[in-house]
Amino acid sequence: MTRRVPTLYQVVVAAIVLFFVLPYGLAWVQALRQSGQPQDLPLGNIEASAVYQADDGSLRMLRVMKHSTEREDVFQILHNDLQARQLIGEPQRVTLPRDAYAKSAQMRVQADGQMALVLNGRDWWQWSRERSLFEPMNAALIQRFSGQLATGVAKLAFGSQREPDLLDITSNTGDRYAVYWRTGEIYPWGGQQQRLLQRPWGRYSQTVERIDYADFRTDVARYGLPSTLVHYRQKLSEDEFQQLPLLEVHSTSDAVVRAAPKRYQAVSDGYVVARQSLQEAGITDIAWVASVPVQFSGEVLARNADRILMRYEETPTTPAEVVLQMVDVHSLQPVWSQATSTLPQMLAGGYYVAAHPWKGGFYLVTTQNLPALVIDNAGKTLFDFQPQKRE
Repeated sequence: MTRRVPTLYQVVVAAIVLFFVLPYGLAWVQALRQSGQPQDLPLGNIEASAVYQADDGSLRMLRVMKHSTEREDVFQILHNDLQARQLIGEPQRVTLPRDAYAKSAQMRVQADGQMALVLNGRDWWQWSRERSLFEPMNAALIQRFSGQLATGVAKLAFGSQREPDLLDITSNTGDRYAVYWRTGEIYPWGGQQQRLLQRPWGRYSQTVERIDYADFRTDVARYGLPSTLVHYRQKLSEDEFQQLPLLEVHSTSDAVVRAAPKRYQAVSDGYVVARQSLQEAGITDIAWVASVPVQFSGEVLARNADRILMRYEETPTTPAEVVLQMVDVHSLQPVWSQATSTLPQMLAGGYYVAAHPWKGGFYLVTTQNLPALVIDNAGKTLFDFQPQKRE
């Protein structure tokens, strides 16, 4: 979904956060360290974090801290029990050659539920629950896809939220690939889209239900970035990668629809979507989620088995109020909604917000990768990291 460029006001607020709030925002990290933990290694800045629910029901937190020396980037991965406010075991330490231009670490819950990590934009790691640490995966990648990656990995990043399986990899020869570890697929970059168009959807018997935003492209909505929530069924094969389609909803009064009405399928009274876009994505049924009105700059932040968490803006004007909303995936009804202006944990007006799912809710992250809130599937705050109050 297209995002609006931040206003000058929002950029200024973010700068204030960076220089005045962030230096105080790591006190909670020290509070979660065991008193006996050696203090000779600087933690540095937080680059990525996630929350998961352990087998015993407790909530655990993983945080990636980075400290750079003249020659090295030193990462320390802290594993905490949130209820006990204690560090679990020793921090995992990863030392990589210094890269002044590297992107921040990325952490993601992948399509198969596995937690994964990218360090310095080229090293891929997966979380092992049995060993309670991240295990390096680049060697396994090169071995599995030796025909394309034998020279090594130069760059690596996760795909977008719509591509939950994707690893975007550039080899040391400069060739770019779309890699899917779960299904064992690899394509020259762009080839994955050709594969989608060639899929024999009619042969697939499995389907998955999804809720997502579609762009609201009508002749009367010519300003802002309007979007609407739709519910659909998409065919899939467990042996092939998954991708969520980008859909567009039109009004039946639009000129393009009136010119060729048979090319469109109804999603509600007065609104349609192109049949070709549904056929290319393997979508069998689609309907408007009537309980959620048209919104602006809508984006699904995270999904778990029972809820989706979204952010949107109430009006097409700037600056606009940013709202977080949770929808039940079974009843298609909103269960929680909150303007970020009422959540002081969401710094910079809540314009920059990310979320990670866990089984019973979501973990929210604000500006500069600072942990903000852990909420349950009803929107109740379970843990408040209060980045705005650190002194």
